[in-house]
Amino acid sequence: MKQLSLCLLLCTLFIFPSKSENYDIIIQNVNIVDVETGSILKNKDVGIQQQVIKKITTGNQLSTNDSTQVINGNGKYLIPGLWDMHVHFYFPDKEYLKMYLAKGVVGVREMTGYRMEWQDSTEQNSNVPRIMFSSQIIDGPTPWFENEIPVKDCKQAIQIVQEAKKSESKFIKLLSLVPRDQYMAIVNECNRLNFEFAGHVPYSIGLIEAARLGQKSNEHLNGLLLSCSTQEKFLHARLDSLLDVASKEEKLSGILKMQIMGCTTKALWSFNQAKADSVIHELSKYNMYQCPTLGVKHRFQYNELDWVYTDNRYDFFPPPVQKRYRPDAEKMKKMKPFERELKLQEKLLYQMQKEGIKIIAGSDQGCAGYNLHDELEYFVNAGFSNAEALQTATINAATYMHKEKRMGSVDENKLADLVLLNANPLEKIQNTRNIELVIFKNKVIYPNQLLEEVKKVNVKISNTDPFEKKFD
Repeated sequence: MKQLSLCLLLCTLFIFPSKSENYDIIIQNVNIVDVETGSILKNKDVGIQQQVIKKITTGNQLSTNDSTQVINGNGKYLIPGLWDMHVHFYFPDKEYLKMYLAKGVVGVREMTGYRMEWQDSTEQNSNVPRIMFSSQIIDGPTPWFENEIPVKDCKQAIQIVQEAKKSESKFIKLLSLVPRDQYMAIVNECNRLNFEFAGHVPYSIGLIEAARLGQKSNEHLNGLLLSCSTQEKFLHARLDSLLDVASKEEKLSGILKMQIMGCTTKALWSFNQAKADSVIHELSKYNMYQCPTLGVKHRFQYNELDWVYTDNRYDFFPPPVQKRYRPDAEKMKKMKPFERELKLQEKLLYQMQKEGIKIIAGSDQGCAGYNLHDELEYFVNAGFSNAEALQTATINAATYMHKEKRMGSVDENKLADLVLLNANPLEKIQNTRNIELVIFKNKVIYPNQLLEEVKKVNVKISNTDPFEKKFD
């Protein structure tokens, strides 16, 4: 009886063979970079159907049809698409968003609440990245910049959160001058509405307290050196006292003087490693992600200017914007670099990484796409392995957004937001720049084509600087 059943089963399989998958795109014989384990899966076929990775198997195992686009991955390396988790849309035209995809950046976290009107037109556009919008920036009663929302009392703070929740915003973005009472009102309302808040740790709040209260991310390592200082309470009180200054001009002048010339210097010289160990260990208990934006610190504190002249990133900006963004090398050389601060922050960042604190990569820069690769290099220079640096822009970004089941690694049933590299990024992190093509929303994208399209937009932009008002 058993033999008869087996024969019937075999006959059924031969007569009615299993239906083969129809793939839109197949990448053949490619080396998959497993970002979670830091290993290479060699010579794999990857079958993509309707923007999803449907099958990963040994090379040359997937069947094709007339409509399948086949990509030869021999000798190449496949990574998940990168996310830049701290950007600002200062672009005069959404066509500039193509620069992100050209550099393998398939998604961005926009930290200003700008250009939210672009959302509808970009959702189905395969030439621009996925966007996670913040609210408009919330700051204290006299904020840093005129385009921020000045929060004057707790009632207004609650109203701002409610309005942001109703909009396209995915979280509240905070800046440094938010008073303690308003911060607590924002925290309570965000918790009530199940709405995340992120950004700077305000001067009125300590780093550990902000993490304990549920702040999702801390930008620029704000508050870290203060929390590791033996004079932490004194320095926080000095900075917090600036909130009582009525004049915006006085406040900005006072903060710049206190922070750059005063409190930062005092925090550096009163740094205590034992206190830092305690702070980082305590911080590891909470789910606050750190977005260090090391590139900003290097370029404006450490004066590393060679990057300006060694690639063509500025060719893809309108002429007036090139002039504004390109630093004056001679002027920058005369500025005193904060080398000790930067090296200490990098040391503490590496310690955070080893302690299990999640790090996400964010450029906070104007050169869309290019600067994220700089950020990954700075992580490696700070002690991260190449795999750990790659995680900051892939799987860590996915877990931050609660989307690790759908993105962040090259796995079956995940979105096929993919970057095909010509060299192994686990051997050299700079290889993330060596992009053959990008697969995004079921489309194969060649970087040079997108960059040429951006150049054409430059011709249409007038000589009037479109950013002038926003920066003044």
